[in-house]
Amino acid sequence: MTAWLLVPLLCLAPGQIDRLIRHTTDGLDKQRPAWSPDGRTLAFARHERGGQRIHQYLVEPDDPDPLRRLTPDRDDPTFWAVFRPTDGQTLLLAVISFSGTQGNIDIASIRRDSTDLKVIARDPQPKLSFQDWPAWAPDGDQFAFSSTHEGNQEIYLAKADGSEWRRLTQHPGIDAHPCFTPDGHRLVFATDRWGGFELASMNRDGTDVRRLTQSPGLDDYPAVSPDGRRIAFVSNRDGNFEVYVIDIDGSNPINLSRNEGRDTHPTWTPDGRGVTFVSERDGGVDIYTARLAEPEP
Repeated sequence: MTAWLLVPLLCLAPGQIDRLIRHTTDGLDKQRPAWSPDGRTLAFARHERGGQRIHQYLVEPDDPDPLRRLTPDRDDPTFWAVFRPTDGQTLLLAVISFSGTQGNIDIASIRRDSTDLKVIARDPQPKLSFQDWPAWAPDGDQFAFSSTHEGNQEIYLAKADGSEWRRLTQHPGIDAHPCFTPDGHRLVFATDRWGGFELASMNRDGTDVRRLTQSPGLDDYPAVSPDGRRIAFVSNRDGNFEVYVIDIDGSNPINLSRNEGRDTHPTWTPDGRGVTFVSERDGGVDIYTARLAEPEP
């Protein structure tokens, strides 16, 4: 993994992709790739021990040891890490703390140069609940996440230290996987409040919920581009899970990945020129970046 690999552009959307870059080659199942703000480090979770454990890794192609496990002294699953946009040093991630055969999912903070994991958002009540999918606000002062601590899965906002939770969604449906627009004013998220999973957006205070997609399949895992103009997401509207891109208002859907295997967990490169995602192409489950062609002048 000391260098990114260029792969042929078979089964990709003509006129949309300039090149495809492969970042991992081990073929193990992976989740939520996330770039550091400078675009030099890629975080992702990897399933190990036959899928029984999930561990968080950082990959740095310029490092002599490019693949580094973020928490080597822990056996508890850690996953879904994202870099703080204002410093690129602090990451939020989810951790499962097992109790018997079940475990709560909590949100923890860790610095990339440390193995000291600190849980900062856990259910205040002694019950089974899930706090997951942290997403930093652009100013790095708050983060959004989903939680079941009030029974239903809703989206919350908290300060960077995990304090002062504020519930943003108020609906009996499932609301999940939030992400911020670059100006920090709105969040895009997945919800089943209209039946199947669709994408929606809302103000940072939870007001003005707007439906963005309406498809026969499931739309999930949204990621807003750095310029705030587009959203990458996963959909099986054509019968297979693919990475799509739409305009920020939900219009002009484009199937970006066009692959027979499953494609999921998209994120934008910091320069906005590429979409990084997990794909089953090439016989395994690895991470790729589709570099987008420059628009015509």
